[in-house]
Amino acid sequence: MATKTITIDTEAYERLKRKKHANESFSQAIKRMIQRPIDFQRWMVSIEKDPLSDKAVDAIERVISDRSSRRNGRRPRGAA
Repeated sequence: MATKTITIDTEAYERLKRKKHANESFSQAIKRMIQRPIDFQRWMVSIEKDPLSDKAVDAIERVISDRSSRRNGRRPRGAA
């Protein structure tokens, strides 16, 4: 496995060190905290092979609507 040497300041090092689990390397900690971006094309292919149920789609739309409502200061759908 190839490696790279990076330079970070002391504050960044200390913050990373505090977040790192005892049994993991700094590389593992960084990979855990900074997720790999989603491969949108691969995700779309997987969705096409195994589409979500209508119930799942409704649940996702409800969560998105609720989050948007909270950000805009409105009550979520169905809230009393």
